Amino acid sequence: MKATQLKSLVAKVMTAGVLAGALIFAGPAKAEAQQFSVGVQIGRPVVYPDYYGRRDYYDHLRWEQARRAEIARQEWLRHEQWEHAHRYGPYPYGYYGR
Repeated sequence: MKATQLKSLVAKVMTAGVLAGALIFAGPAKAEAQQFSVGVQIGRPVVYPDYYGRRDYYDHLRWEQARRAEIARQEWLRHEQWEHAHRYGPYPYGYYGR
């Protein structure tokens, strides 16, 4: 093989390599949506230490709702007792001296 043939072969290979690299870089970018991944979780999810992350948050809400219902019931009973005591006054059957 002569030196001129070797130089020409090397020049052709280098040109082909440069063109192939240029085509790779000039091609469209790969879309991120084509990727696929699967995650595996072991254990319970992380609960951040805020007010809603407490374990007794819903227990506290139920307790507060029951307490307010009891207070409302006691106020209603107190009102019914007052209304019953003041409905007729000292006269029976709603007679107020008419």
